[in-house]
Amino acid sequence: MKNEFYTLPTYPLAFDMWDELARERRPIVVYGMGNGADKLIERLKKYNIKISDFFASDGFVRGHSFHGYKVLSFSEIREKYEDFVIVLSFASNKTDVVKMLWDMNEKYDMYIPDMPIADTEEYFDREFYNANYNKISEALAILSDEKSREIFINTIRYKLTGRMKYLMAKISTRDEMYSYLPVDNIRVSIDAGAYNGDTAREAKHYFKNLKKIYCIEPDTRNFSKLVTYSEAENDISVVPINAAAWRESSVGAFSDSGNRNSTICATPSHEHKTREVSLVSISSLSEEKVDYIKYDVEGAEKEALLGSDDLIHRDGPSLLVSLYHRSRDIFELILYVHERYPDYRLYLSRLPCVPAWELNLIAIR
Repeated sequence: MKNEFYTLPTYPLAFDMWDELARERRPIVVYGMGNGADKLIERLKKYNIKISDFFASDGFVRGHSFHGYKVLSFSEIREKYEDFVIVLSFASNKTDVVKMLWDMNEKYDMYIPDMPIADTEEYFDREFYNANYNKISEALAILSDEKSREIFINTIRYKLTGRMKYLMAKISTRDEMYSYLPVDNIRVSIDAGAYNGDTAREAKHYFKNLKKIYCIEPDTRNFSKLVTYSEAENDISVVPINAAAWRESSVGAFSDSGNRNSTICATPSHEHKTREVSLVSISSLSEEKVDYIKYDVEGAEKEALLGSDDLIHRDGPSLLVSLYHRSRDIFELILYVHERYPDYRLYLSRLPCVPAWELNLIAIR
């Protein structure tokens, strides 16, 4: 019989990490501040979970306050409390930070909540899991190899428990992720969500025969850096496009923040700085054969896929699709790609990151 790392949680699920925290009697201390902590505070309020303190790493405390709490160092937390529970409120994919958090988790009771990145309050909790269990099971069955299924299961278990043992149980290296792709056959690619050109540089490294890459980036500051890179790049043609990938070519409102909060908005927002931005369908970009498309568009992956439909049917490019911006992406995007392109084989890759970001669907025909 397979153990918990190889099976989905029992359905219907009766208990999740938020229930556990609500029953906790030890002091609950939050590690980190900023936007993630703001979201976490609101989430904990829903369950009447009391925060005892906020803390930062030793050496980063300057006597400041956050939401009325004096921010302590971790050393001060250990001096103040004999026993406590840590709830993490920030993200990192830096190797040294991930290792530090793993070591902390080995010594202390720590939860790492799965906080939605996109502007939504839909959490992957037990109610969400129970309501979507059939779709989750269907998506799992679609995946084409055992490692992909293990990544899927452990990501689901992490989301429900907040436990690092699942978060780190099945991860991929970047070389392993690219090993799924027909790297020698990729000559023209499209990078939706090109940031400052970092993923274009990465594509150039792995795709030795790459000749041209269309780089779509709507954020003003990121696009400026992308243009600087494109002008300095001599080995391949880099075509910067200041727009957001969407289901059709149009205009829309964009939260222009230069980070992971940058996203397409249905309407202009007074809470976030927004501006009008060009929207572009990927199918409209190139009449030449496209071999590969990467989608990392901060929650607009489904819309960007819809805008790629004609091109995908025409050229059959390999696809790399981010699955972590919305709670339902991990199963709905798998189901969508399988239904729309049934001749594609589907795999998962998840690079080391806390929490479960850097989760990608790899689709190959």
